[in-house]
Formats: sequence, C-alpha cells, structure tokens
Amino acid sequence: MSLLAPLMDIQELDLAADKARVHSESLPERETLPVLATELATIDRSLQAAESELADMQAEEERLGAEVSQVVRDIEAAEVARYSGKRMNRDDATSHDEAQQRLRAQKDDLEEQEMDILEKLEAVEGRIEESQGTRSTRQDEMTRVQEAIQKVEAETKAELEQLQARRAELMPGLPPAVLGAYDRVRNQPRAGGRGVALIKEGACSACQIRLPSHEKVKMLAEPEDALIQCPQCRRVLIR
Repeated sequence: MSLLAPLMDIQELDLAADKARVHSESLPERETLPVLATELATIDRSLQAAESELADMQAEEERLGAEVSQVVRDIEAAEVARYSGKRMNRDDATSHDEAQQRLRAQKDDLEEQEMDILEKLEAVEGRIEESQGTRSTRQDEMTRVQEAIQKVEAETKAELEQLQARRAELMPGLPPAVLGAYDRVRNQPRAGGRGVALIKEGACSACQIRLPSHEKVKMLAEPEDALIQCPQCRRVLIR
C-alpha cells in the first residue's frame, strides 16, 4: 500500500465535511427565515400606524365627550336660570328657548360625531387585534424555524468536529508538501472538493488523462511519499 494512501481517506472525510456544510447551509428554513422577518416587519409597521390612528381617535372621542358634557351643563344651567322664579318678558323667554334649541342641536351633533368616532374606534381595535394574532402566529413560526436551523447547525458542528478529529489521526506521516498541494487543488472551484486521485492503468482516475509513458516511468521512479501531480488536473497522484 502506498505511503500516501491515507490521503484518499482524508479526502473522503473532507467530502463528508463538505456535504454536511452544504446540508446545513442549504436548509429550506434559511429561505423561510427572511420571508418571515419581512412579514413581521410589515405587520409591525401596520400595527404602529393603527395604534397611532387609535390614539388620535381616542383623543378626539375624549374631546367630543368633554364638549357634550359642557353643552349639557350649559343647557341645565340655562334651565335653572329660566325657572328660578325670576320673571322674563316675552322677548327674553323667546331668546332663551331659541338658545336652548341651538344648544340641544349642538349636543345632538356632537353626540352623532361621538358615535361615529366610537364605530371607527371599534373597527381600528378589530384590525389591531387581528394583526396582533397574525404577528403572534408568524413569530411562533419564526421561532420554530430558528430552532430547526440551530438544531441542524449543532448537529453539523458535532459531525465536523468528529471528521476533523479522524482527519488529524491520518495526517501524521504525510509530507507537508503533499498535504499543501492537496488542499490547494481541492479548494479550486472546478475540483469538486477532490485533490487526490489514483493512477489506474496509466491514467489519472479523476480527469482520465492517460499519462505519457516517459512521465509514468519518471513518476514510478520517485519515492513513495514524493509529490506527484496530474499534468492536467493537478491532483495529487497516488500509485
């Protein structure tokens, strides 16, 4: 068995680590998370606007209520003055009745406005309650998604630590130059995570290029732990 054979096992461990990382990074929940975050932000803006509208309406309702109370007090005060025993002539009595009629009309108008505001308040409160329910549902869903991601990340971390430990056990005895060349090739975009290949029937088992006879003879003459690379794909070759 070649002295560089452990490099093939290292490659399998590295490929397993790549697969674990890809699985973690490509979780569908990672695409769901920003969608939920956007929905929550939209709901929060809607809630903020509705609550501001509600506050304005409540202030308006309080103002109208205060005006109604004042008009009622004015009507009552005028009535007390009218029937306090002080005699009024016909013109004063007529003026009093007309003033009271205007106050009652004002009171009716204010109360109508107040009822309208109360109906609008009820509608806004209903929207707020509905939005809060939707937000609670989305927040629960977001929490479940985050927990699912965290669970896979924890599992992936544990798996990577195990793979790294097994990799470390295989590294002693492998020449640094060989390991360095393997890592450089493996990290290239087109390498597919593979930095080592076997020589099979005079060809690179990765890119399938057949080695020229003189190069093959030269390679075979090198020490077993020598760095030999495919002239085409540059992967480390193991005899």
